[in-house]
Order: sequence, then structure tokens, then C-alpha cells
Amino acid sequence: MKPYLALTFALAAGPALATDYPAIQTKAYSTPQLLFALRSDTQTLARLTPVADPSFDFTPGPREAERQFDGYRHIGDLSLKLRLPGGAWQRYDTYSARQPVRVLPAVRVLAAADLGPTMGAGLPLTVERRWLNDKGALVLRYTLVNRGSQAVEVGEAAMPMVFDNMIAGRTPDEIQASASTVKPHIGDKGLVEVARLNGQPPALRVLPDGRTPLTGWQPPADQRAANEDYASWVTGGFTLKPGAKRDIGLRFVIRPQGATR
Repeated sequence: MKPYLALTFALAAGPALATDYPAIQTKAYSTPQLLFALRSDTQTLARLTPVADPSFDFTPGPREAERQFDGYRHIGDLSLKLRLPGGAWQRYDTYSARQPVRVLPAVRVLAAADLGPTMGAGLPLTVERRWLNDKGALVLRYTLVNRGSQAVEVGEAAMPMVFDNMIAGRTPDEIQASASTVKPHIGDKGLVEVARLNGQPPALRVLPDGRTPLTGWQPPADQRAANEDYASWVTGGFTLKPGAKRDIGLRFVIRPQGATR
């Protein structure tokens, strides 16, 4: 599967900040519903706009340059809470000490990467991430593979939901034009609704892809900076035996008439 659009460009933080932060190299794609961009070094989401209104960004894309550093979470990042038999829980994540991901061949997908290089030493699983256009829907899918000789218990897999719901420090006009509300519905058939604060359509729905129940809505344990309290979609509570694998992930779907729940 090939992207409808593939361009390379740089995201800066605007004229006043362009000299303060290095430019972000990204690659742009589209599905029938969404225009989006992935950072070239991390393959995390740098922009997510509806085709129906390309001027609106569901993510804090205009702040991407200032949010490029270690500790800042993005959609496409992942945190895992794991343990081996008889061992203590260990946490691994893609954002605390970033390293370039290992790009994989994009076979029938938009983009693919091995996240091992940026998740730290000692990771007992192989973790791969793929972005897909699945029948018109944008899909973010992680594949967890146990290539070791011991079972690995996955207590939590947390996927940051970094949508632009920031209010502090913005004018009323900026809030109405750019901000969103984020409403989780926790449960086995849970979902997250992202609606424009001004009430205008379209809205965005985040749905589970495969076996990815929304079992928790988790604020970050620590914040890199002010207004960085973006919560994560949490799923987990399963064990991968040696040789086993499991896909978890999310689907991003536009609702042309706005949120309904």
C-alpha cells in the first residue's frame, strides 16, 4: 500500500522561533479522510488535519519544533511496563532518551520502524510500529514479539494521545480556532472522541485496532514542561510466551458531523 502523497518538508515553530529550534524534517502522507506528517527521525505524528479543513490541526503541530526534545510525547510513541518470571516490573519507552528508529521496508504500509533503538537497553521484546491506510482509515499498529526463551508479562502498553487541548497562554480567538476537547470512553469497546472546541465539524474518533481495549486513561507520571499533561490510551494485562507475538493499535476516523457521544 502506497501513500497518496509523500513529500519531505521542514516544520519550524514560526518566524519568532525559527532561530531558536532546529527545523524538523518530516514526510507527509494522506488518506481519504486525513492529511498527516511523520517526523523523519522518530516516525511520530507531527501533523494531523482533516481533508475537509486542512487549516485545522488536531495535534500541537505548530509547536513541533519546540517539542522535539527528550521527554516530550507524541502520537506514535509507546511506553511498556514489562517483567520476566520472578522479576520486577521494568518500564521502557520511546521518548525519554530518543534515538533514531530503525526504518523498515514499507511493504503494504505507509511507514514502518523497529522501535528497539529508542526504547533503551534490556528490552525483552521486539517492538515494531506501522502506519497503515486500512480501507481509508489511518491505523497506528504496534507488533510485540517475544524472541527470547522466557515468557514476558505485559502489564501496560501506553500510547500517548497528544491532541491540541492546550488553553493556557492562548487568546480566546486562538482557542476557538485551534483547540480541541478530548473525551475518553473507557471499556473493552472504549474509544476517544476529539472534538473542535468551537463546535464545528469534523470531529475525530480514535478506535481500537484489534485487541486493544481502553482499560485506562493515564496522565503522564512526569511532565517535560507546562501544558504537557497529555494522557495515554492504556491497554495491557497479557503475557507473551517465547515465540509469541501480538498486535495492538489504534484507528483514527473522521466523523463529518462531529462527535455524538
